[in-house]
Amino acid sequence: MTKPTGRCHCGTVTWAFSLPVKTVVKCHCNNCRKLQGSDYSCWIIVPKAQFELLIGHESLTLYQANKRSSKSFCSRCGSACHLVNGRHFPDCVVLPLGAVERFMPALAPQVQVYTANKAAWVNLHDDEPVLG
Repeated sequence: MTKPTGRCHCGTVTWAFSLPVKTVVKCHCNNCRKLQGSDYSCWIIVPKAQFELLIGHESLTLYQANKRSSKSFCSRCGSACHLVNGRHFPDCVVLPLGAVERFMPALAPQVQVYTANKAAWVNLHDDEPVLG
């Protein structure tokens, strides 16, 4: 099976990962909304051993959010490339679902989190379980 791939908007940074993933999360927390500039974020949680940065390592810029978490983004176009969430997923790489080249059912969001912090204009999806 071909590994799923993702890339930044301009194509400078490309990555791949193997299935199965740990989970796919739709997050409504304030941090995700600010980091992505959107209503909520959808993240693919992949064990580090299953992630491979194919091209563009030299074009990544790192934002260190705190001691355990960081966000890497393309220095050319600003697209999120991958995150480290040391609090919830310390041994994983967190990838933006929107950057995946070809969506497949195995990457559908499996759970919604931090729904108490959701933006006032967002409606929760009844077909996705809520975990806090």
